[in-house]
Amino acid sequence: MKIPKAVLITKKVYDVLVPSGKILQDMDKKHKFSDQTLNKRVAKPSILDILATIGVLSWMFMLKWLLDFLGVYGEVAFFLLIPLSALSHMIGEMHEFYKDESNENKKFSSSRILEIFLLQLIYVGIAFFSLRGFIGHTILADIVAEDIGWLVGSPFQYELAVYHLGLGVMGLISIWRRDSLWIGMIYAKSIFLLGAAGVHIWDIIANGNFSRGNFGTVLFVNDLIIPITAIVLLHIHLANQKKLKLEKTPNVDLAETTS
Repeated sequence: MKIPKAVLITKKVYDVLVPSGKILQDMDKKHKFSDQTLNKRVAKPSILDILATIGVLSWMFMLKWLLDFLGVYGEVAFFLLIPLSALSHMIGEMHEFYKDESNENKKFSSSRILEIFLLQLIYVGIAFFSLRGFIGHTILADIVAEDIGWLVGSPFQYELAVYHLGLGVMGLISIWRRDSLWIGMIYAKSIFLLGAAGVHIWDIIANGNFSRGNFGTVLFVNDLIIPITAIVLLHIHLANQKKLKLEKTPNVDLAETTS
């Protein structure tokens, strides 16, 4: 199977504009996460890895700021970058996989595709948005409060900011630790987001608060779709890992072990 040239050209253009898919593809290749025979879960990042990650995040902050000028359309466009970046990452890996002639008649792992989408969801949906939440609830605290339709000047925003910082850092660490850390991080963030959704919905019902930051894409995508999708993908991923582990475990005859 060969990836069409037009698709590869489109991917290259996309990677220039939104490099989150490409950077994780390169890191996965470097640290052999993409090697489907190894099923590697942990790697040690280099200084270059960390600098590249910070550089991409900085560009993502700028891109989000630019898209915000488009209002709700910009918000929707940015959320779409999660599946699009995952698609870019997947196409890149599939291209490398099928370039190897020994893989010509092999099928690219569906469990690897799911892991790529979950990884991008963690990188953008959890790490990026958590770090953005830290900035939003500190430097831009009053603007965020007004956008949600709440009172400005509350010190609780700074406590919330520190929580976001912790989840953001954990999200970045999870790029190189794909073990049980993913479970704790996804559940911690998802419980918070679903709880936040409940608060926003209550505010809409009780106070008729339809402010941009309390209703719309922030509520439906960020607070509902992202955590639910993350939990579902996580459990499918864990089931795939368990199946992979069982397949690699040699079958030992019970009679032989007891004799």
